[in-house]
Amino acid sequence: MKRRLILAGWLLGACLLSLHLEAQIRFVAPDSLVFVDDSDTEAVDTQSSIVDRINRIEPGKGTVRVIQDEEVAKRLGRPAGGQANEATKSVTINGWRIQVFAGNNQRLSKEEAFRKEADVKSAFPELATYVHYTAPFWRLRVGDFQSFRDANDMLNRLKRALPSYGREMSIVKEKIIVER
Repeated sequence: MKRRLILAGWLLGACLLSLHLEAQIRFVAPDSLVFVDDSDTEAVDTQSSIVDRINRIEPGKGTVRVIQDEEVAKRLGRPAGGQANEATKSVTINGWRIQVFAGNNQRLSKEEAFRKEADVKSAFPELATYVHYTAPFWRLRVGDFQSFRDANDMLNRLKRALPSYGREMSIVKEKIIVER
């Protein structure tokens, strides 16, 4: 019984101490963190960065102070890979496209991909088209869809508008370009 009371008292004391614990996280290497006790914390403006939200001091909550290189701060909040186009304000994210054509005949596939691109553009001028060569295939993919459902709806519209291409059309997962 005494052991249980001592253990309960010790756990209660540890919980109360943890409410006032302040830690400093310092990025030493990309895969390691060093925790250092620090008692001085200053208020940080509330910006959209995750580090700013972590550094924010709130009454009744513990505080964490993150110290990082400026290069890390610049990359936070950007999509994976940091691929952001500042001129057009577009980003690259995981999404869906419709593959209209894929062929590996070196002499004919390039011409066929561009011919089918023109056909798709004439039927759906608002749809972005992408002709790519990845050895040994020429591929025509269209659209920038954030959801599979949107891609499937457009696939059905494409199949109705271009029935001769319908058998080889499919939805593929790919990095897409989205306006911010």
